Amino acid sequence: MTNLKRIDASIGDPCRAFKEAAQYAMDKTLSTLNQYDNYGDIAHYMPTEIMGFFDREFDIKQPGWSGVGLQSYAYTNGVTDGYDSLLAIRLSHAKTYNEVTRQDLKPAIIMPVPTYGIFFAQPEKMGIEIVKLKREADGSVCPDKLLELMRSVEKKGEQQLIAYYDSNPNNPTGYVRGQEDTEKLADVFVRYNRYKDQQKEQLLNTLKRDKFRALRDTPTTLLAIDDMVYLGLEYTKKKPMPFLNIEDMYDNTVMLAGGSKIGLTGLRTGVMIGSEKYVEAYKKEKKLKQYFPSTLNMHALTPVFPSEDAHIKMRNKHLKALNTKHQFSGLLMKAIVNGFADVEITEAQRTKMISLYSNIKRISPTEAEDKLTHGINGITIITTPQSGFFHLVDYSALKGMLFIEQKNYYKPTISRLSDEWDLQNMHREAQLGFCAGEHCGFTRDDMIVRTTFAMTPRDIIALTTRMEYAIDEHIRPLQHTHPEKPDSLTA
Repeated sequence: MTNLKRIDASIGDPCRAFKEAAQYAMDKTLSTLNQYDNYGDIAHYMPTEIMGFFDREFDIKQPGWSGVGLQSYAYTNGVTDGYDSLLAIRLSHAKTYNEVTRQDLKPAIIMPVPTYGIFFAQPEKMGIEIVKLKREADGSVCPDKLLELMRSVEKKGEQQLIAYYDSNPNNPTGYVRGQEDTEKLADVFVRYNRYKDQQKEQLLNTLKRDKFRALRDTPTTLLAIDDMVYLGLEYTKKKPMPFLNIEDMYDNTVMLAGGSKIGLTGLRTGVMIGSEKYVEAYKKEKKLKQYFPSTLNMHALTPVFPSEDAHIKMRNKHLKALNTKHQFSGLLMKAIVNGFADVEITEAQRTKMISLYSNIKRISPTEAEDKLTHGINGITIITTPQSGFFHLVDYSALKGMLFIEQKNYYKPTISRLSDEWDLQNMHREAQLGFCAGEHCGFTRDDMIVRTTFAMTPRDIIALTTRMEYAIDEHIRPLQHTHPEKPDSLTA
C-alpha cells in the first residue's frame, strides 16, 4: 500500500464549508477592505448582533444586568487564540501570587480526558501542569470526582489551580453537557472559588502596600474556560449549556466560540464572552501587540451567531445538511468497524449502508451485509457521539500479540504489540494517520486513537479497509487465531 495516497484521519475539518456565510462576509467587506477597523464602527456594531444570538440561545445573565454588556465581549483570531491568551493571563496571575506569598506553587489546569489534542499540549509548552480527570464511560464529568480531585490538590499544597478547561459539545467523545450536568459541576466551582476568595481576604489582612495592591488586583479563583466551538453540531434535541448561564459562575468563566467547526475553518475567527476582568485583559494584550480583528472575519460571524431572520435561516439550513452528513458518516464508520449490532440505525439507513458498501467495494449486497454484520476483528469504536465528527478507536485487544514491526523479504522484524508507537508503525505502512490518543490525554499504553468521520462514504470505506489491512498484514499471519471482538459486541 506504499504507493497509495495517505489518508489523514487526524484532521479536525467539518465535511462541508459554510459557503453562504463566507460569501456574505466577502460581499459586506468589499467596500471597506482597504480600511482598518481597529475596534471601530463595525467592531462595535457586530457584537450587538452576535450577543442577540447568545441571549436567545442561552439567556446569559451578567450579575446585576438584564443581559451581557459589550465590555464582556471580544473578537478572537479563533478559539485557539482565545485559549492561549487566557492561559498566558492566568500564568501571569500565578506568578504574581507566588511572588507575593513567597511560594513556588506550580500553576495547574484541570482537564477532563480525553480532550482536544492541541489544547492538551499547549499548557505543557507554557509550563502549566495538567491535572487529568478521567471522564465517565458516556463522556460526562463526575462532580464528586471533580471535588475530590480539587481537594486532593489543595491538600498536597504543591500546585495552584488556575483554570478548568473543557469543550462542550466535547471533542473527541461527542458528549453534550446539558443543564443538569452543568449545574452540578458549577456547584463545585462556586464552592471552591468562595473558599479561595475567603483565603485571599485573610491573606490581604496580613499584607502591606505594594504586596497588598498586587494581590488585591490578582484573581486567585479558578477560571472555567468553556470551549463551545462545536455549538450547533448536536444530532439530538439535547442542547449544551454554558457555565455563563449560572450567575454565580459569571465572574470566573469565559466562553469561547467560533465558526471553524461549522465550516469556516480557514477564516480563523471567534468570540470570547464572559468575565470582564479576563476579556479586558485579553483586549489589552492584543492592542499592545497591535493586533486588530479582521473585518472579513467579523462579518462572517453574524451568520454563525445570527440575530436577523435571513441569517438564522442561512445557519439552520447549513447545519441541517452538515449534521445529517456527519451523523450518517459516524454511524457508517461504526457499523463497518463494530458491526450492525452495535449501532442504532433505521432500516432505511441499514439498507443505504449495505448499498454503499456493495457499490464502492464492488461486492454483492449479501457479501456487504455479511461484512457489516461482523465488523473488523480486533478493534472497537468506543464512542457514540451526540455531536461533532470524531470517533475513538480502541486497539487494546491486540496488545501483546506478535506483529511484523518491519517488513523484510528475507527476515522481517517481529515484536510484541505493546503501545501506540507500534500502532503508528503499522499505520504508516498502510498510509494512515490518526490523532494520537496520547495527545488527547490517554496514555501510550491505552492504544486508543482518534479518527475523524467528516468524510465521504467512499473515504470512510477506504480508511476502514486500510485499518483492516494493517491488522491482516502485520498481526494476523503470526497468530494461531484471529483476534475476536469483545463479548459485549458478539453477544
